Parts: sequence; structure tokens; C-alpha cells
Amino acid sequence: MGDIDISVKNFIKINSVFAQLFSQGVYNGMVRIDPDKLEELDTAAQEVVQSGDDGRLRGLERLRDVEKISKIFDGKAAFQVIMGVEGQTGVHYYMPVRCMELDAFSYSYQCRKISERAKEKKELRKYADGVPKGTKIVPVVTLVFYVGKEPWDGPMSVYDMLDIPDGMKAWMKYVAPNYRMNLIDVRHLKDEEIDRFEGDLKAFLLLLKDRFDREKMKSVVAMHKETWYAVSKIKNNKKYMEYIDSVSDEDLAGGVSMDAAWDYIEEIGKVKGEAKVNKLGLLLEEAGRTNDFMRSLSDMKLQKQLFVEFGIEQEN
Repeated sequence: MGDIDISVKNFIKINSVFAQLFSQGVYNGMVRIDPDKLEELDTAAQEVVQSGDDGRLRGLERLRDVEKISKIFDGKAAFQVIMGVEGQTGVHYYMPVRCMELDAFSYSYQCRKISERAKEKKELRKYADGVPKGTKIVPVVTLVFYVGKEPWDGPMSVYDMLDIPDGMKAWMKYVAPNYRMNLIDVRHLKDEEIDRFEGDLKAFLLLLKDRFDREKMKSVVAMHKETWYAVSKIKNNKKYMEYIDSVSDEDLAGGVSMDAAWDYIEEIGKVKGEAKVNKLGLLLEEAGRTNDFMRSLSDMKLQKQLFVEFGIEQEN
């Protein structure tokens, strides 16, 4: 797992972020999730399958990035749901199949555990398989959290991947069930979609935009370092990480105003930019290319080329 994947996973694990991803991002505000009542689950589920002509049983393991369970409330009743998130930095062209597979393993795991307990309590016949009649299992919902720079252009359902003649698609729906995928294309959300969120999740989404809306930032407060670390890794820019590391734990506990934070970050960028130009000037002077330096002050394209030539561009 790469640095970006780890940073995104740690960000998603924040309960307030996880709760909003599902309550607003998946359920469209139709249910309420209490962040304090989210319980993290072990993301490794072991399923035993039979494979090969030799009849031997082999283990097949599937891992989710983050998985939590909680009761959700729709205004009338509360019920439990298992919710899993798969972070993606690139477009995965069979992601609907992977989501279906992960959900199926979760359902299978639940049934197997119920069956094992039932056999121990002699609620099933000695050699019977399955679960007791009337058994209910917890619903499973998976969300793909995509942070790639390019818009998602992969399939959104298993049906998008099936090789079916156009004239047979309507018929196929009666015999082969579809499986739709839940997706949040993080870097391509519209402003009104971002406004549905708050706190660290909204801060994260705003910071990933190419252009910042200062008015929106004034009302946003973030409270977790993981938010800034994830943005730094995704944008490959250390200034976000450097900023949050300069904030004391006491100040962070009270919340960081995004508007004030951005002023500080812009100042860091300005100071670093000036330092890069000064370093370029010294190197060009040593190389006897003072004229190139003078030209670069008004020619940004040339300045960028010189940064690369002298190995300065990589210094974030």
C-alpha cells in the first residue's frame, strides 16, 4: 500500500468523516449516523472455497480498506448496517465486480458464523448445513472513495461490464441481477455537493479543488491532522503537512479555521517561491548565465525550465 493509500485510509477512518460519507454521500441525508457509535471492524474476512481437481480446500482472503458497523436511524426505526470504504487513487475498471465480491464475502462470513453458533447450540441437525430458519443478517454497503485527478470513466455497475447484444439487454435483466456501485469522485464534486458536508470532510474536499473559494473556507473548521496529511500526499505538496505540524495539539483540539490556515499556507508558498528564485539566481550567476536569470524574472515558462534544469523544481 502506497503513501497516498495509507493517508487516505487514515483520513477515512475519522468517525465524523466516515459518518458523513455514508449519511450524506451514499444515503442522501435520509438516515442519521452517530459518529460516536461507529464501531470499526476487522477488515480481513476469511472465506474457504473448494478449488482445483484435487478437491483440496483453499483459503481465499479479501481485504477492505475501512469497515465499520453502526445503527442508523431513518426517523422511525434504528437498524444496523455494515459499511465499507474502498479508497482508489486510480480508475479500477472492474470495481463493480470487486465491490460485489467484497459484499458477498461479508454476507457469507455472517452466515458461516451464525451456522457455527447454531451447530454448537444444536439448533441444526448434526449433519445439516445452512442457518436456522428465519435467520436475518446485517446489510452491507460499500462505497468507492476515488481521489484520482482524472474524472472516473470506469463502469458504475456490473451491467456496464456485461457483453450482451443490445436486443437482449432487457431480457437479461430478468435472469442476471445487476449490481450497482456507490462512488464519490472526490476531486470532481460540484460546489453544491461539497456544501452537503462539514468539518474535516468539507475542508478536505475544498483543499483538493484547483481553485479555492475563500468565502466557503471562512465557515469551515478542521480538527484532525490526518486531513492535512492526506491532502499533502494526494497533491504531492508538503506545505499542507508542514502547516498542520506547526499547529499545537491544544489549538488543533479547538479546531483550525480554514480561512486562517490558508493565509498561513499561502505565506509559506510565497516564502518558498522567493527562496527558489534566489537559489536559481545564485546558481545561474555561478554558471555565468546572469542574462538567463534576468529573463526568467519576466518569463515564467523559462523560469520553470531553469528550475528543472538545476534540480530546484522537485523541492516542495
